[in-house]
Amino acid sequence: MSTSVYKPPLNQIAFSVIDLRRTEQWFREGLGFLPAGGSRFMMSGPLAGRIQGLPKAASCCWWMVGRNPWFQLELFQFERPMAKLMPADFRPCDIGYTRIGIWVADFDTTLTKLARLGTKPLTPAIGAVGARRVCVRNPDGVYVEIMEDDPLESLPAVVAGRQRDCPAAIRSVTLSTPSLDDSSAYLRQGIGLSNSQIVLHGAEHEALWGLSGAQCKSALFDAGDVLIEVVQYLNPVGKPWPEGYRISDQGILNIAFGARNKRDHMAIYQRAIDFGARPNCPPIHLPGAGVVYLNDRHGFSMEVLWMAPGKSDKEWGFEPLPINQRPAADTHEVVGCVRIDAPLKEVWRVIADHEGMAGWSGFSPVEVIRPGDLDRNGYGSQRRMTGPPTIGVVTEEVVSVQEPHFLHYRVIEGAPLIFHQGEIRLVKHAEGTELQWSIRFRPKFPGTGWLLRRTLRSKLNEMLHRRLKPHVEGRAFT
Repeated sequence: MSTSVYKPPLNQIAFSVIDLRRTEQWFREGLGFLPAGGSRFMMSGPLAGRIQGLPKAASCCWWMVGRNPWFQLELFQFERPMAKLMPADFRPCDIGYTRIGIWVADFDTTLTKLARLGTKPLTPAIGAVGARRVCVRNPDGVYVEIMEDDPLESLPAVVAGRQRDCPAAIRSVTLSTPSLDDSSAYLRQGIGLSNSQIVLHGAEHEALWGLSGAQCKSALFDAGDVLIEVVQYLNPVGKPWPEGYRISDQGILNIAFGARNKRDHMAIYQRAIDFGARPNCPPIHLPGAGVVYLNDRHGFSMEVLWMAPGKSDKEWGFEPLPINQRPAADTHEVVGCVRIDAPLKEVWRVIADHEGMAGWSGFSPVEVIRPGDLDRNGYGSQRRMTGPPTIGVVTEEVVSVQEPHFLHYRVIEGAPLIFHQGEIRLVKHAEGTELQWSIRFRPKFPGTGWLLRRTLRSKLNEMLHRRLKPHVEGRAFT
């Protein structure tokens, strides 16, 4: 007698992010997703490293939920290994997880909220009112399709209204593969999914993410109330995984399939192994839950988990929780402000000049050790800064630039701090420019945060008022 094959739902999309607070704010304030707790302790021990295939891995993880009933977004900010930035020229035809699709209850309001966060559509909307779609990029460069029409509105679960009260739902995730046949066969035979009869995209949608006229072939799979889209681009052909790529690098880390009992979990695992998947380690089983990361032949990481209904959902991020019930990556913040009597563009020119920082920052010399991907001092650029003996040598990396108003960097080497982020914002005033500089961090050694915060505040104010302000105001403006 034949037995039916368990078809697991997709119940998680995981991201490696550069700034946990910034990405979480984008999903929460821009799209309406809800906080659902998180973990730092469980993500920083030897068990996490075994599961993720990242020796000595350490991260802080936050969970978020939308309207989907058993689904979460998982956001990792890695302390070790530090995430490599997404290449500045990354395209959705390049190999990897490239795009997610989100249905929103109010299309226009969502775009207004995203615009307030500095995010605008890549192109005008496609489709008639009621069926409009746009594509944006989130703070980590992931392509996000915003859908006014719900492609799954005919599903019984959606019609029955079992979803959580939330204005957004994950509806799709897309992977760009070098072989449609291989990836489709793995999802069908290894994971146990079925092809979907839904039409998600037409050729016209490729323009939304910058690939107008692209030639590709694709397949779509049902995975609960989320669709998995597999695309092989024929023209343009995408670049392979970056050299040395690890799942901790910025972008979509992996996707996860779920089961409600150990038997179904192990059945999926065994099917995938029989089809040639490679696990990072054998399945890990905890009371009421279990997990394993699998890698297919093309390097796509897919998690398979099981979770007993009820208490486990809230413990592992599948139910909303108050926003303060989650661990923080950074625990301290220092903010300094200064009014500079100079045009905004002149202040920006000084701020964005790495080597020129030697003239006002208290660090000398300052060297560019890696030029930016598109501009020498821009995104991806790294500067090595030599400070006094009490500070030593520090290396910083520019992670986001919105010229001439915003520059975001992180410390990647040399500081006695963890998750060290810096943001510089410039605002034009009639009499000059207001500059706000904020620094967030976690001390490496517990109990030293107050001292580091006091020291940083003093150094920051001295740098802004006694060094930067006179340095800029003393320049000849043209």
